Amino acid sequence: MIEELHIKNFALIDEVHIQFDSGLNILTGETGAGKSVLIGAMGLVLGNKTENSYVRTGCDEAEVTAVFRIENPDVRQWLSKHDLDPDEDTLILRRKIRSSGRGAVYIQSRPFTLPDLNELGKMLVDIHGQHDHQSLFYIEQHRKLLDQSGKLEDRNRTVQSLFNRLKEKTEQISQMVSALEDRDKEIEILSFSVKEIEDAQLKEGEEEEIRGTLKRMGQAQELYTIVDSLLNILPENRGGTLMTLRKALDLMEKLSRIDEGQIPLKERFSSAFYELEDIADSISSLNDELSFSPGEKETLEDRLALLRRLSRKYGSTVSEIEEYLKECRQKLEDLDNSSDRLNALKVERTALEDELISQAKVLSNERKNAGAELEEMVSKILVPLGMPSAHFSVDITQKSGEKGQALCGLNGLDRVEFLFSANKGEPLKALKDVASGGEISRIMLAIKTALAGTDQIPILVFDEIDSGIGGEVAPSIGRHMKKLAGFHQILCITHLASIAVYADNHIKVKKSERENRTLTDLFALTGQDRVSEVARMLSGDSQGEASLTHAEELLRSASS
Repeated sequence: MIEELHIKNFALIDEVHIQFDSGLNILTGETGAGKSVLIGAMGLVLGNKTENSYVRTGCDEAEVTAVFRIENPDVRQWLSKHDLDPDEDTLILRRKIRSSGRGAVYIQSRPFTLPDLNELGKMLVDIHGQHDHQSLFYIEQHRKLLDQSGKLEDRNRTVQSLFNRLKEKTEQISQMVSALEDRDKEIEILSFSVKEIEDAQLKEGEEEEIRGTLKRMGQAQELYTIVDSLLNILPENRGGTLMTLRKALDLMEKLSRIDEGQIPLKERFSSAFYELEDIADSISSLNDELSFSPGEKETLEDRLALLRRLSRKYGSTVSEIEEYLKECRQKLEDLDNSSDRLNALKVERTALEDELISQAKVLSNERKNAGAELEEMVSKILVPLGMPSAHFSVDITQKSGEKGQALCGLNGLDRVEFLFSANKGEPLKALKDVASGGEISRIMLAIKTALAGTDQIPILVFDEIDSGIGGEVAPSIGRHMKKLAGFHQILCITHLASIAVYADNHIKVKKSERENRTLTDLFALTGQDRVSEVARMLSGDSQGEASLTHAEELLRSASS
C-alpha cells in the first residue's frame, strides 16, 4: 500500500505531505481545486510520461516522493533482479522534473531509468479514469485479468514454459540443419587436417634439433679445419701434446714414489691428463659427425618447412597442435553422429508441439468457462453501478496464420478481448471505442470486485468514477468500493457525498490564494470537519442545519 506522498512545486501545489490509510481513501473538493493534480503527481512518481509545464511557475524543478509498504511478491522479485534488497518492507520512489525538460528517477535512493520506474509502477498501482492511464484499453491486460478470474496463472505458466522449450528446440534444429548443409565440406577439411598432423609424427624439441644440425652443416668446412688442427696438436698417435704429457706423467709417478708427500700433486696431474685424453677422443668423434650424406641437408630442410607450416596452421607448439588434432577428431565424431542427433531433436520437437497444443487446448477451454463466469459476474455488478442495460462480453478467439491454421503463442491459442455495449440494442465493441471515462472506471470496479482476492496489484486509483451518475447508483458504487477495499487499498476522487461517506480516510483538496499566488492544499478530515465537507457536497452549504443533519445521517448509515 502507499503510505505517504510528498509533492513539491508540482502544478498548483507548493508543498504538501499526505498520509494514506489502508482501505478506502476518498479525495473531495470543489471543481478546479486540483484533485486531478494529485493523480497526475502520483502518475509522475509511477513512471508516466509528463511535461515540464507541470513544474510550478517560478520554480526550477518539481519533485514527488512516494513511500510504499511492500506487499506484492512480484515487487520483491523486481527489487532482487535489480540488485536492491528484496527483504525491505518499505519502498521509496522519487522523481524530479526540471523546467529545462531534464529529470531524475530514484528507487530506494539509487538512480534508475524512467522505463525501470514505469515497469515497477505497474506492479504497484492501477489508475482508472483518464484514458491515458487505462489498463483496460490494452488487450493483453484482458487476457491477464481473465486468467486471474479463473485462477489460470499456473496453467498459463506451464504453456509459457513449453512454448519457450519448443522455441529453443526449434533454434537447435535450425542451427544443426545449417551445419549439415556444410557437413561434407567440413568433414573433408577436418579429415585432411587429421591426416596431415598424424602423418607428420611430431616430436617435442624436433624443430630445435633440426635447426642445430642445419647450422652445423652450413659451417661444416670451417668446423672440419678446426677439428683437424686440434687432432694434429693433441693425440699421441700423431706425436701431439698428449705424447709429451704422458712422459711427464711417468716422471710424476717416479717423483711420488721417492717423495710420498707429492702423491696428491701426482694425482692432480694424472686426473688432468686423463681428462684431456678423453677430450681428444671426443674431438675425434666430432670429426666423424661432420660427415654428411649428399641428400641429408635437403631432407632436413623439407622436414623443417613441414613443421613450420603445421605450426602456422594448427598451433605454435607441438602440444597445441596435438590439442587441435584432438578437437578435430571429436568434431568428426560429432559430424558422423549429427544426422542421428538431428532426427532425435525433431522427435523431441514433435513431442513438445503435441504437449504444448494439448496444454493450450486445456487452457483455452478453461478460459472459455472462466470467461462465461466473468461475463455473468461483471454484468450483475454493473446493474447497481448504474449500468442496467450494459452488456459485457469476454470474446475469446483462436489465433490463426495466413492459411487459417491455429497458432499457439507464448500465452496459448487464444486472443482475449473484453467487449462492451452501454445500451440495449447496441452492438458489442472494443472498450476504448465505446466506453467513457466514468463507464470504464465502473467496468474496472466491477471486474476488480469480481477478481477480489486474486488480483496482485495492491493499489487501485479511481478518477471520474461518478461521472454521469446519481440517485441510488452512487451509494451502490460506494458500497462496492468499500467491499473491494478489503482486498486492495483504494484511492478515489469523487464529487458525490453518497460515495465519500464510505471513506476510511477522507482527504479534502482545497484551492486558495496567498501572496497573489493560487495554491492547492490537502487536509485529512475527521469529526465535524468531515461532516461539513459532506454537507457541502450535498447542497453546496457546509453550515446549513439541514445539510449538516443529512450529512450526519449519511455518515452513520455508511458506517453501520
